[in-house]
Amino acid sequence: MTKVKDIYKYLDKLAPFNSAMDFDNCGLLVGDMEQDVRNVMISLDITKEVVKEASNNDIQLIISHHPIIFKPLKYINSNSVPYMLANSEISAICAHTNLDMADEGVNTCLADALELNNIHPLSIYKKEYYNKIVVFAPKEYESIIIEKMSENGAGELGDYSKCSFSSFGLGKYLCGKDSNPFIGKPNKYEITDEIKIEMICKKCDTKNVISAMKSVHPYEEPAFDVFEDKAIRYNIPLGLVGRLDKAMNSKEFAYYVKDKLKCEGVRYTEQNEKINKVAVCSGAGGDLVKDAFKCGAEAFVTGEIKHNQILEANDFNITVVDAGHFKTEDVVIERLVKMLSKKFSNVKFSKSLCFNDKIKYIS
Repeated sequence: MTKVKDIYKYLDKLAPFNSAMDFDNCGLLVGDMEQDVRNVMISLDITKEVVKEASNNDIQLIISHHPIIFKPLKYINSNSVPYMLANSEISAICAHTNLDMADEGVNTCLADALELNNIHPLSIYKKEYYNKIVVFAPKEYESIIIEKMSENGAGELGDYSKCSFSSFGLGKYLCGKDSNPFIGKPNKYEITDEIKIEMICKKCDTKNVISAMKSVHPYEEPAFDVFEDKAIRYNIPLGLVGRLDKAMNSKEFAYYVKDKLKCEGVRYTEQNEKINKVAVCSGAGGDLVKDAFKCGAEAFVTGEIKHNQILEANDFNITVVDAGHFKTEDVVIERLVKMLSKKFSNVKFSKSLCFNDKIKYIS
């Protein structure tokens, strides 16, 4: 039986929870990691209506983008969402800014929905050094350890994967009287041929990589080191930039966004007769207007933008398309349903049918 923790671990690999911004509150916010799961609902938000829908459909877990708890709670009343979830024995996992910035996350889904090509980061949230994990093991376990570590994110650098370096040496150790050594005997000093395996991994993957290594390592007490590798770094992006197959003017592009995101309406500014390069940031991305200008974008698509940011975009001669917070982020839900359904074939995943932002447009 699949448990909440199994789905949590998969999401943590897809969009590491510890990569979320400092203000955020992601992870398992309500429920029990050991809870058995048969049916899972995915929604951009968890509202009272969503909880009722889940309760009526035998849902054990709801995965949402926006957290149900942002700040410490001083009290919980019986009409609140956390109380309703707990009372219905429904767990809740929330993946917010970590999912925004993930490789298969919200901004990627937004760029894909607009059919942009040659995708690259709009801005960099932060640059992180890699960790290097060094493992000592018998030669015959080299391949299985490398494979297992690679499966959990180690050894990835640019377009290369399963990268490792191995060298031979002598392992020396005194086995304790109560030990159960894979090589050697208790109360005996042992000298044996070993191989040293070195692999890099992102800091957010380190815990999972070490756990995976230990699961196949033959030693009672695996010997390994973890170092911060300051030779190389990786970027955590904010927003994306890409190109359209066909250039459009501002009005044509606004209609294009409206159609691709299935919006009832959008706000836009008329600035350009030729839009080819487009910057996107899901949700409240208005503060990235200057980054869009620096990237040479002719248009910027986001979900929320303030008046002063629109004026700034006008100064930069950038067409702004405000497609709404909900529509620029809801694009990730169907992809999550498909990815999770493929990974956990014994669990039924579905999108909430009742949730939307209820925004209407009058023209």
